[in-house]
Amino acid sequence: MNSASKNRLFWIVVVSFPVLLFGTAELVLRLIDYDPQAALVVRKLIGGREYFTLNRDAARRYFSQEGITIPELHDDVFEVEKRPTTKRIFMLGESTMAGFPYDYNATAPGLLKDRLRQLLPEYTIEVVNVGVSAISSYTVIEFMNELVDYKPDAFVVYLGHNEFYGALGVGSTEYLGQSRTMVNLYLSLSNIRCFRLARNVFNSVRHWVKPDVTPRHATLMEAMVKQKTIPYNSTEYLAARSNFESNLIAIIGTAKQRGIPLVLSTLTSNIRDQQPLLAMFSPSVNDEQRARWNAHLTTGMNELKSALPDSASTHFRQAIAIDSLNADAHYRLAQCLEQSARYDEAYDEYRKARDYDGLRFRASTDFNSLIRDICRREEVPLADAELAFEQASPHRLVGNNLMLEHLHPNFDGYFLLAKTFFTALASSKSFLPNREYHRENELTDDAYQKLAAVTAFDLEAGRYRIRELTNSWPFKHDSTSLDEPPPQNFVLELAVRYVHKQIAWSQAHYDIADWYKRREQYDSALTEYRAVSKVIPYSYYPFMQMGDVYRLLNQPEAAEKIYQHALSVQGSPFVHVRLGMLYFEEERNADAINQFEQTLASEKQGSELLDTRARSMARFFLGAAYGKSGNLQLAKLNLETALKLDPQNMDAKKMLAQIP
Repeated sequence: MNSASKNRLFWIVVVSFPVLLFGTAELVLRLIDYDPQAALVVRKLIGGREYFTLNRDAARRYFSQEGITIPELHDDVFEVEKRPTTKRIFMLGESTMAGFPYDYNATAPGLLKDRLRQLLPEYTIEVVNVGVSAISSYTVIEFMNELVDYKPDAFVVYLGHNEFYGALGVGSTEYLGQSRTMVNLYLSLSNIRCFRLARNVFNSVRHWVKPDVTPRHATLMEAMVKQKTIPYNSTEYLAARSNFESNLIAIIGTAKQRGIPLVLSTLTSNIRDQQPLLAMFSPSVNDEQRARWNAHLTTGMNELKSALPDSASTHFRQAIAIDSLNADAHYRLAQCLEQSARYDEAYDEYRKARDYDGLRFRASTDFNSLIRDICRREEVPLADAELAFEQASPHRLVGNNLMLEHLHPNFDGYFLLAKTFFTALASSKSFLPNREYHRENELTDDAYQKLAAVTAFDLEAGRYRIRELTNSWPFKHDSTSLDEPPPQNFVLELAVRYVHKQIAWSQAHYDIADWYKRREQYDSALTEYRAVSKVIPYSYYPFMQMGDVYRLLNQPEAAEKIYQHALSVQGSPFVHVRLGMLYFEEERNADAINQFEQTLASEKQGSELLDTRARSMARFFLGAAYGKSGNLQLAKLNLETALKLDPQNMDAKKMLAQIP
């Protein structure tokens, strides 16, 4: 081998060795399944049938802080083998799309599902809630890129409030810089196990050298904030808006590339009843100007309290003349203008107060302008939530009429949001042509709200969560503990226990239904069971319980119908025996015999077993039905079996004695 060949071989080895070393390390890490990245969609076996479901831990990949509660996704399920008559919609976004502070039926995705099922009865409707708290548009892009492989018929996206403090935002504790290119590079590298190993080692060392300073009892809202002041039109502000625009275009590009209909929404927030969370002076305002500004604000506040809005507004305008970007003066001026019935001017000032708020939890006006412009330019259907909320508010001033705090809607607000989503989706001919909708099935808003099966428990759990949130920073700046008065009734008690994760959502509804039944409030009990049946429609149990209530109400036809539905969902001896009892009481002996025989057959085939006493009673009624049908031999056989199972079954003993 000549020197040139040796030299070439040397450089091949030099270049190849680190590549080979890296490849080997990556292979080893994959073989031992080091730090598996939680998939967004996983499979789940329910009642012997396999479904897709969202992985509740999928958002963990975007959070590196220690000691915080990682936000979880909803565990909505959808078909593995999607049928031609199934319409699947993925709803993506932040905490508002997730439905905070509510769960399941009271969320916008849940309420949208009700409308679609009502107006599209020929289709199986799957509305999957992929909303998650404390994330930004970067997460939504990644989620969309995964979800396109699950045959969606549409995406609905509500996004923009978290571009500053959501994961990877410019003011977030999960900050990676203002460069969108660098953030996307990091997200791409995160798919490599070697990179995750290096990242985890770095984070461990960083936490050891400089532990996270997140307050012990901080809410997730507080834990995500690193940069508490971001001035309007500052470098950070403009970077966030620019990245948001680019990410929206990427979202639209993904949907268009795969031919999937997309609806984008504008953002709504509380402008009337949420004062600025953190007002700040412009950097150019000196101490003397600040003193004059404070004097005008104090005088104006005193006159506003004295019901002198015109005089107060003069002082607030003078404060604004000193510093036009301080949000507090705009907010107080808006209150004066509203008191003076100058509503259009008040609307403008309330919006400025929100836009100039230094703590950027509420998206400003130009974010909505950006969303509208992009939708117009890219020909994407727009759900104009901002406009809908303004039209539903007195004088366009959105406040506590539809909001719970700074930006999360109350139940009426979520109902309106879902209605707005539906209008935009139904206008999108690429989702379904208008002729497919059965408009004759349309319900009133009151009827849709009743259909939602949102109960006092759901609303109280939401109210309690909001109480916890607004008793913390940034709504309160002291560290006083939250006083918890004793719950006034059983529903409130379970709501508090549920928020503290001491009871499951479905179990709470079941317990409340039992509580109502003991008080003979059967309609309320039905609503509790119906609420659960909407969330776990693949389980027979809530339907069976509804059938029991209809029997208590002496409505056998309704009971029979719901029992039959329960069996179509999932065969169970518990449902067969109830249906057999119903038929026996109505002297439908052949039907009763069929159900009791199926009770015994389903026990042999399934995993559910009646207890000994229940099996004895099933045999007794089967024997009684055979006796009424004239088949004394089978009547005697089943009654004897009933006594073998339970020698204390006096009914079986008495009837058996009557058979010759």
